[in-house]
Amino acid sequence: MKIYRKMAVLHDALIASAALSLVMSAPALAQNAPQDASDDGASEPADPGEIVVTALKSGSVRLDKVPLAIQAFNGDVLKQRNVRDGADLIQLIPGASQAQEIGAGYRIFSFRGSGAGGPIGDGLIGYYLDDTPFGVPNNQAAPPVQYFDIDRVEVLRGPQGTLYGLGSSAGTIIYHTKNPDLDQVTYAGELELSKSAEASDPNYRGAAAISLPLVPGKLGLRVSGGYDRRAGVADIYSGAPTGTPREKDANHVTSKDIQAVLLWKPDELTSVRTRFWYFATDQKYLNVINSLDPPFAAFQGDVVGFDKRRAWYASNTIEREFGGVTLTNATSYQKSLPGGFQVGLNLGAPLGTGVLINGGDARNFVNELRLATNDGGPFKGVAGVFYQNARSLYTFSLTFPAFGLNGQTITKTENAAIFSEASYELFDGKVVPLVGLRYFKDRREADSISNGVRVQSKARPDALTWRANLAINPSPNWMVFFNAGTGFRSGILQSQAQADAVIADGVPSGISLTPDKLRNLEVGMKGSVLDGDLRVAVSLYDIKYTNIQSAFNTSIGLAAFANLGDGKAQGIDMELTWRTPLKGFTLNAIGNINDSKFTRVRPAFAGADPRISNGLRLLNTPTHNFRLDASYEQPIGNATLFATSSATFIGRSRLGDATVNEINPYELYQASIGVRFDRYEVRLFGDNLSDLRGPTSANGPTLLAGPRPRTIGVTFRLNTN
Repeated sequence: MKIYRKMAVLHDALIASAALSLVMSAPALAQNAPQDASDDGASEPADPGEIVVTALKSGSVRLDKVPLAIQAFNGDVLKQRNVRDGADLIQLIPGASQAQEIGAGYRIFSFRGSGAGGPIGDGLIGYYLDDTPFGVPNNQAAPPVQYFDIDRVEVLRGPQGTLYGLGSSAGTIIYHTKNPDLDQVTYAGELELSKSAEASDPNYRGAAAISLPLVPGKLGLRVSGGYDRRAGVADIYSGAPTGTPREKDANHVTSKDIQAVLLWKPDELTSVRTRFWYFATDQKYLNVINSLDPPFAAFQGDVVGFDKRRAWYASNTIEREFGGVTLTNATSYQKSLPGGFQVGLNLGAPLGTGVLINGGDARNFVNELRLATNDGGPFKGVAGVFYQNARSLYTFSLTFPAFGLNGQTITKTENAAIFSEASYELFDGKVVPLVGLRYFKDRREADSISNGVRVQSKARPDALTWRANLAINPSPNWMVFFNAGTGFRSGILQSQAQADAVIADGVPSGISLTPDKLRNLEVGMKGSVLDGDLRVAVSLYDIKYTNIQSAFNTSIGLAAFANLGDGKAQGIDMELTWRTPLKGFTLNAIGNINDSKFTRVRPAFAGADPRISNGLRLLNTPTHNFRLDASYEQPIGNATLFATSSATFIGRSRLGDATVNEINPYELYQASIGVRFDRYEVRLFGDNLSDLRGPTSANGPTLLAGPRPRTIGVTFRLNTN
């Protein structure tokens, strides 16, 4: 309790300081010149070596000067590479994979073997919307971001335990949304029409944005939104997949969102940014089905499956400069509305066909207050306090003709952290050491009811995470860095009945699992040759996972949780960008090769699940992933002709389901060609050109998921000059 009182006092003092600074700045409103309409200078220029990122929270830094395994993609690159959802983005990241997929609104991703324990517990990848995290306890799902109005995405691989803390032990993805233009009216629009193999109906989507300077140079509003409908491809059978299906092309998806960003810059030193976002993703039936080629779901009885996700998210960020430092206060509130999924299950005799329903809702309040240097001197530092208060409700219902099970779990967390990172440039910036610490304290409790029996549990985990970094700059164009750090995740809470069932099987467990941790050692280099036309980045990493939390299938059939043991992941990440001698022709490549395995599995756990034992490969971790992108642009009169293509290669991976032991290696291919003139663009594209069906993930032999069948379409875009 003492740490909470101390943090509360510090938090209140800093909030008061931020408010006072705004009051003091008010008389200067009429005296300051209008500011540049750009958001924070972090958009991507033509030269990829000049990309600017803000992930270090201590100001804007050129991407090639950040001594971390980090990537950044601006909005134009995301559109060029046809990124529509998280599964598309993951293909651009070395060592990343999809650990689970249920419906269009529920996907879980993994970095560098972090998915070894399965899709359970708190998140392992931190998802940040601008300055604050998106996520709730006991949920690893990525936010269903709509990429139309994204300014850039920054991806940090490896633990981010000091600056981003809980939820970012494997890495962090930061989505930066576009700011209003404070000086002029701007607008953008996009329409797309396409047709997928196996679908009777077309896919179509539209999105638009408008930015208005309400008070020129001072206050601006940007409003954007979109609607996306993807036609269904799977047929639904009440029983065996014979005869006429009950429904054809049934698993269609409708996604929609709207957001508004209000930016106020009362003077040169102050900015206030408020954002509101609402999204809804509705799918009839699911992405996981019995067969992918041809696509169908069988033995569904009269169950109408669905996946529904809805949430609204509000945030506010205040920044104020004081001489050589910047004070930032970022607040957000997330409300996940009631939703979930429903699916028919055929478990054979004697249970027969039943229905599984998972649902719930959540809320999440977050506030971070930090102070960072901004004077460009040799010393750079950031320090702050973080507070979170979140609650999630999970419900389940499993109903068969002669059997039923239902219940719910409410998980609450109230946690706080203090953090700091500092670096100093030695020898005119040729050597830059950095150290960072974060202390985290959590108060967590769970209230579970299963078939009317209530069980309560609580835990008080804490952790001290650290990071040490050494950057060496032997020349202006090259950097070598060493990075070491740790990550942490609070333990899962379960019922006493679950804990007793695990213990009866000889595996130590309890109502509160031991938090899992990881330690990362990494050495990398990045730089350019050929006058910047060829840029490379390479990272070698060694990760040790300790006390991995995992689901455990007990001998009495009750699903429960336990710490399975330890694991490791060793690998190499590679990135390359080459502006070839052929003018307008650019190649981009990413890749990862890794050796990941369990190193110390508890004997009883291995006895219950022999697929998890010492020396076996980590689950949900492909042996490799590679992607090659090629783009070409050629001016023709007043227009520009462009073409793009990509090839993605994913290695073999082991799954947690014994009946679907592995996902075989697979490849995905894309291409597009179009013309751009004045403010307009038209593009013809093809996705999954080889019509790969998969599976690319599986939750069981009748719950298979794969990429969308071959899709051909056309896109129209409009942008303000």
